[in-house]
Amino acid sequence: MTGAVAVTGVGLICPAGLSLDATVARLAKGPLSPELPEGEEAQALPDVLRLLVSASFKPRSYLPKRRRKDLKLMARANRLALAAASMAVEDAGLGPLDELDGRLAEAGLFLGVGREPGNLRDIIPALVHSKGADGRVSLERLIEEGMGWMNPLSSLKTLPNMSLAHVAIRLGAMGPSQTRCTGPEAGLDALAEAVWSIVEGRAPLAVAGAADTRVGFTDRLVAQRLDSKGPVSEAGAMFVLEPLAAAHARGARVRAVLSLTRGGEVEVGVGALGDCGAATGAAALALAVARGEALALGPVAVAPGVDEAEAARAPVTAGDDPVAITGVGLATPLGHDFETFAEQLLAGVCGTGAIAAFDAREFPVRNACEVARFEPRARLPKALADAVCGLDDRKTELAMVAALDAARDHGALAAEAGVAYATGLSSVSVIELEEDYAPYLDTEANVDYARFGRERADVRDAQSPRRHLVDRPVGLLREALGLRGSGTCHFSACAAAAEAIGHAADRIRRGEVPMMLAGGADSMVHPFGMLPFILLGATSTAVNPAEAGRPFDRDRDGFVMGEGGAFFVLEPLSAARAAGRRVYGLVLGWGSSCDAHNVTAPHPEGVGAERAMRAALADAGLSTGEVDYINAHGTGTLLNDVTEAGAIRRLFGESGPPVSSSKAQVGHTIAAAGAVELLACLAAFHGERLPPNPHLMHADRAVELDLVEPAGRAGKPRVILSNSFGFGGQNACLALGHPEWAR
Repeated sequence: MTGAVAVTGVGLICPAGLSLDATVARLAKGPLSPELPEGEEAQALPDVLRLLVSASFKPRSYLPKRRRKDLKLMARANRLALAAASMAVEDAGLGPLDELDGRLAEAGLFLGVGREPGNLRDIIPALVHSKGADGRVSLERLIEEGMGWMNPLSSLKTLPNMSLAHVAIRLGAMGPSQTRCTGPEAGLDALAEAVWSIVEGRAPLAVAGAADTRVGFTDRLVAQRLDSKGPVSEAGAMFVLEPLAAAHARGARVRAVLSLTRGGEVEVGVGALGDCGAATGAAALALAVARGEALALGPVAVAPGVDEAEAARAPVTAGDDPVAITGVGLATPLGHDFETFAEQLLAGVCGTGAIAAFDAREFPVRNACEVARFEPRARLPKALADAVCGLDDRKTELAMVAALDAARDHGALAAEAGVAYATGLSSVSVIELEEDYAPYLDTEANVDYARFGRERADVRDAQSPRRHLVDRPVGLLREALGLRGSGTCHFSACAAAAEAIGHAADRIRRGEVPMMLAGGADSMVHPFGMLPFILLGATSTAVNPAEAGRPFDRDRDGFVMGEGGAFFVLEPLSAARAAGRRVYGLVLGWGSSCDAHNVTAPHPEGVGAERAMRAALADAGLSTGEVDYINAHGTGTLLNDVTEAGAIRRLFGESGPPVSSSKAQVGHTIAAAGAVELLACLAAFHGERLPPNPHLMHADRAVELDLVEPAGRAGKPRVILSNSFGFGGQNACLALGHPEWAR
């Protein structure tokens, strides 16, 4: 029970009830009765039943009047998460939601989420107006007419970390955060990390759990094609966790005690509430709390009471041994091996060029940073190549190649090693739309579900569902490399890869695993991947590649879409030295935070960014004066660069360290950004030169930073901060050390 943490609040919304007590009372009466949806959808998938949360669920009641307009930005899972978290906070006796007054500002947020393949109602109108005479998607029509039928705000609903963002805003929670997507266990993983955050002193309390909905047509289609068992369902299950002593001190009711099991992985089956996706395990844990039962699931165990003497024992703490990076693998716009990447990056080479993935001559955005000469079949074992290539899911190909190259570069990956993988949303592809929906549409945007059911429902080699199984590379890598350590998938938008690498370092320092394979991959360089960003005005429209993507420049107009994958082998520095391995650099610490401000814009004062940097320095035991260089998030958007600069100035003062953004050279690789930009930091250690700001012609006077010149700058950095800030206000920062830093 070492490291026991009190559960002082629980919120559960599910098909059995709109509260924890109502759910237990309903289940006591017998099993729930699943149903088919009404109308034509039922004809397509008659065998996939579903369980729905009651129509009496009113998410607006969990929002103050001034924020009820935010409902239009929320997917169903977002609303379930918000309601369950609000319920848990009130159950914990932390006060009415509208009177929190910043009392939860230091709270951590840890959330399990599911995939969001997109709402067909948002996609079908654009598809109808994009079909050519041959029935296929015409890029010309998509540009001229189809994109006009797309609601740019609907894209927010598909972003994986939006549930966490909405909860953070409602509670004013700005502490450490993580977002996980690892199947039914995602909520359990989030709860385990919340326990660690409290035990290690990173957060005084935490709100953690999961929310997911698997009841839409696309989700039901996935269930049928995967032969999933049991009815599909939806739920939000959230917990308030506090140190036991703190709970007693404020007189809180202790519902149960949650502890770390350090046990093996446990497969969470479909229970009485059906397949709730990422919320399945968390919902089962909530029911155990309500019933006063002891239950161990995967990484956590819940018990109705605790031995006070056992709870008073010294908490589990992380070791002092720095974490070394001893293997590197990559596929990027600047090369496929570390030496090439480092040489090109430090020389100021930019990977921006005319889009090659599709005919973009009439597209609103002409440029991207693509991975050239990428041949995954030539770089992967045949079995893996057959499993992932040709799925129109390039990020999986990038991930597998980079991860296997990192393992080869290391040369002796331990069987007990774990995997931490970061990726982005599974945006719909042109091929998927042409396969599954275009042939079944009429001019009024209606789908002939009956014919679809006869012809397509049971097709097993279609784009859907494979491209939407975003955590699939975790299982593939563990199997291919024979790894027994557990795997996690991080799903926190543009902060995902930094979060995955930081979490991997934590697991090593805690002694959970001897080694980790950590990194990320993403690719959005395809029409339906780029359009949401274009419609939101986030991407550069410059035609000249030399003028596209200009972080910190007064004339910046957005980022250039990039793609790439980068993986690293992490292990204790002492073990690396004993084995005589090459050390590329050190992960000294990391920090994360939430803006708790707005889902479409960063906090105007960069408060969350500053918190993440402060947390990284504290975790590494560093002062601001020891930082020699900052690799900024630096997207080149009007808002990000100014707010990030303000956060850096407040933290470091007038004479802060040099700053540059690698996105001018590799583009914005979205979920992979933290991994690809870690490569840039290692290049600075390796080449004894600070990465340049190659497109910086006229620095924005509002930035006021020591910006590295376009040609780069000589330097021998020993400590670097690498910033990654996600859409929705989820932030992560890595504190990195030179290979010789610890000598």
